[in-house]
Amino acid sequence: MKKGIDAFTIAEVAARAGVHETSIYRRWGTKHALARDACLDHADGALQIPDTGSLRLDLIALLERLVALLDSPEGRALLTLSLSQHPHVVAARHAFWQRRFSLVHAIFERAVVRGEFPRRADPMPFMQMLIAPLYLRVLITGEALDDWPSKEMVDRLLTAYAVPPT
Repeated sequence: MKKGIDAFTIAEVAARAGVHETSIYRRWGTKHALARDACLDHADGALQIPDTGSLRLDLIALLERLVALLDSPEGRALLTLSLSQHPHVVAARHAFWQRRFSLVHAIFERAVVRGEFPRRADPMPFMQMLIAPLYLRVLITGEALDDWPSKEMVDRLLTAYAVPPT
């Protein structure tokens, strides 16, 4: 995948894996389906849910992992695939984000118990506001992410969602 989605072939993948091409076609059908699954698998591994004991540190770690993923060849391939409106890609994209947001809920559940996040606040708009600017930079403005102020962005949102005094 280092050459990009359009440049790799099933024959190359089969040779590297030590299997026959038909095994790959039987499992995935197309190289785009193989690339989609490989990118999603890589993203799942790259975006492990942290548990530092602090909402702020968990969010910074998660955001920094996302920045690293989006700045990687695999992340760029995933973004390219994500833009497709093919029904299989749309379904995979939806399932991926549902799974990711479900996993992220654990961060906020722990934070509520520790008094770091309001009990009645919905964490999903929080997460969407946290990550949306990254996608804007990568997909719309084409700006680099290497100088993204992860800590500052987390701190700004946490201030907006501060737990009211009791």
